[in-house]
Amino acid sequence: MDLSLYLRHLRRLLTGLPRRARLTVQHLGWRELLRRIGTAPLRLLPGSAVGLTDRSGPARAWYAREGRPVAVVIPTYGDPALVTTAVRSVRRTTDRDRTRIIVADDGSAPEHVAGLRAMAARHDVELVLGDEQRGFAANCNRGLRASGPDEDVVLLNSDVVARRGWLAALQYAAIRRDYDLVGARLLYPDTTIQYGGILRNRDQPQWFDHRFRFRPADDPIANVDGPTIAATGACLYVTREALDDLGELDEGYGMAFEDVDYALRAWAHGHRVGYAPQAVLVHHESKTRGTTQGEREIASQRRFWDRWGEQLDHRPVRADDGGLRVIYVTQDTGVGGGHRVIYTHLNGLLERGHHPELWTLDAEGPDWFDLRVPVRRFDSYRELAHELGPVDAIKVATWWETSSWVWEASVLHGIPVYLVQDVETSYYADPGDHAKVLASYRPEFTYLAGSVWVADELRRIGIPDPTTFTPGLDTDMYRELDGVPRDERSILSTARSNPLKDFPLTRAAYGLLPDPKPALTLFGTEPELAEGLGDAVTFEEYPSDERVNVLLNRATALVQTSRHEGFCLPPLEAMAAGAAVVCTDSNGNRDFCRDGVNCLMPGRDPQDVAAALRRVLDDRELRARLVAAGRETAAEYAWPRRLDALERLYVDLADRAVDPARRVVVGG
Repeated sequence: MDLSLYLRHLRRLLTGLPRRARLTVQHLGWRELLRRIGTAPLRLLPGSAVGLTDRSGPARAWYAREGRPVAVVIPTYGDPALVTTAVRSVRRTTDRDRTRIIVADDGSAPEHVAGLRAMAARHDVELVLGDEQRGFAANCNRGLRASGPDEDVVLLNSDVVARRGWLAALQYAAIRRDYDLVGARLLYPDTTIQYGGILRNRDQPQWFDHRFRFRPADDPIANVDGPTIAATGACLYVTREALDDLGELDEGYGMAFEDVDYALRAWAHGHRVGYAPQAVLVHHESKTRGTTQGEREIASQRRFWDRWGEQLDHRPVRADDGGLRVIYVTQDTGVGGGHRVIYTHLNGLLERGHHPELWTLDAEGPDWFDLRVPVRRFDSYRELAHELGPVDAIKVATWWETSSWVWEASVLHGIPVYLVQDVETSYYADPGDHAKVLASYRPEFTYLAGSVWVADELRRIGIPDPTTFTPGLDTDMYRELDGVPRDERSILSTARSNPLKDFPLTRAAYGLLPDPKPALTLFGTEPELAEGLGDAVTFEEYPSDERVNVLLNRATALVQTSRHEGFCLPPLEAMAAGAAVVCTDSNGNRDFCRDGVNCLMPGRDPQDVAAALRRVLDDRELRARLVAAGRETAAEYAWPRRLDALERLYVDLADRAVDPARRVVVGG
């Protein structure tokens, strides 16, 4: 066991315990906290620190009931010592009645063949011998041809050592997760990750690389399953259906690229390629393996790009009339600021002569917004991705659960874009959910970040070049109205029970204001939040946008005390409507809120918020300065300007995807 890895594991477990305990109680309750305290000693065991904790239990239980036969094909050449170790590990970790081992030799010397024969006899292995050395792909094909018509196949390198549950986890992913080709999580002997999926190398896009390489085996993100452009031939599960459809590996690849070629052929035939981290094997590839490529690798590279270069790097997304095809994908269409931004994007692109569409799982559609683009509805993401895959379009993911499906639908067609209006870990307390969210931020996307804070967070987690693209403001809707008198001492606030909105802070600050208290108008969907606040408080339930603008025109000040927002439009809307703004720092509002210039930004203490409210209510000169600066700020965010910028961004992305001189990597 690597002591440094174990110590890092302990630090990760012990860091921020009070905060994590508080969040667990806040979001999941005391019972969950007690459960986690009870199981904490198990997470301190050394076995959990090296990333080899067995997570294949559900797969093994399923496999015991429903597993189907598999032929494990191990290509080898030369000294049989490594392949003997690999065979032993396979025999030790699989069901002999459902697992046949085929060792394919690539023309080894007679003394090595003799060793192979002895090993095959000891371990009940079928040996397929080659008369001459023909290379990795051809040797794999020798073994594939020996597989039976009722068997799935695993290609396994001879320098791999299997661990418990690996085959069950691969087959479970293939059958239950609907992947036709599946790769496992491969570790170096020191238990750092060697393979966790394949992607294009950003700095040298003519090569492919392994995702998560050199990260600790217990990296939470690397333990999330999902699609991948290809799976390494070092451990590749292939269903019988896919094998019958695709046939053998292309023997024209002397060394390298044969596995990526095979995976792309699978995608082109409508099959899916996935990564199953619950399947763990140790790959004895050296971490210091040289980076200089020989002639066979260079020749394979040329062959690959001659075949796939146009498909991967030439992505036309314009219609016959020159307009862009753009498809936004949402999980639902409910009322919300994020959806409002998406629909405004779509309408704005339509007005500018493009061809936008909304694809969603919501059966009802957005009946609360005047959306003027075509809407396609689907019963599942699987169905949506299947239909989206062949479409040449800019394809925009809008929420972490849409991400992998939008990316998957862009492997061979279109340009994948991710509109990240907020880093969605903010909405979850469980670390497992955090890992799923962060794993959805794939490096292959072009990123539009909804605020400077979101862009900074994306950079912090490894996204190198997100484009900050903030929402716009509907200045036709939110504006100062003639004939609507502004109250001299009144406060307006949204009221939501979502902990991130921290309405209790607004409530506590209001309670500290001296009597007679100013009028407080709350609006939202939860009128019970106004209970106990006194006679000066009223609640407006489900107000329309027009009504909210009237409320902003009447209010002296808007107060917003959110802990976190991806961008936070209400203060900007208040500025446009001529109301003074008091708001706490909620991350996303840093883009436009300037303390003492266009708003007051007190600390998160009720006394501080109450003091800021008193200043705004009592000091007319201060209030006038804040309101005047707020008007200027709001004008800078008018939607027409933002939509013009969005169009320029998409046009540039489309041009770079077809112009070799400006090419952007979109495949893989």
